[in-house]
Amino acid sequence: MLDRLPQNFLDHIELWLSGAALILIFGIPELLGPSGTEFWRITAIIAVVVGSLHGVLFWGVRRRQRQVRRQAIQNIQAMLADVIKNRLTAIDMYLPQDDDPELLRREVEGIRTSIREIANEVDTLSEESLEAWEERYEEALQGTPVPEGSS
Repeated sequence: MLDRLPQNFLDHIELWLSGAALILIFGIPELLGPSGTEFWRITAIIAVVVGSLHGVLFWGVRRRQRQVRRQAIQNIQAMLADVIKNRLTAIDMYLPQDDDPELLRREVEGIRTSIREIANEVDTLSEESLEAWEERYEEALQGTPVPEGSS
């Protein structure tokens, strides 16, 4: 439902709703025309109702934000686990297996390169790199048949 609202509204939803609340709190009693204590009694009742609605709405918005954040963190963890495991596998392949100094030098250089790539991947982690990773694996996952009995 929130996805259909304009982004500018969503970016500042608290301000928009607070402004609307103030208009309702002071506008309705003004339109009804009471004066004195009756004006303030109606204003207080409307403020309580609006405050309660605000609470429910903000709870829903914050809950949705937590869900989106949790999903983003899970995606980031999956991406980092994939990238780091791939690089660690490469490092494992470079572990010295021989006493040949030239081969040993190339293997150590391969390990250093993999370590730099891991550090670079962590340092440059961004929404764009996460989206690129998801795109790359989305194609692979869509082509993978789902085993029977799972959904």
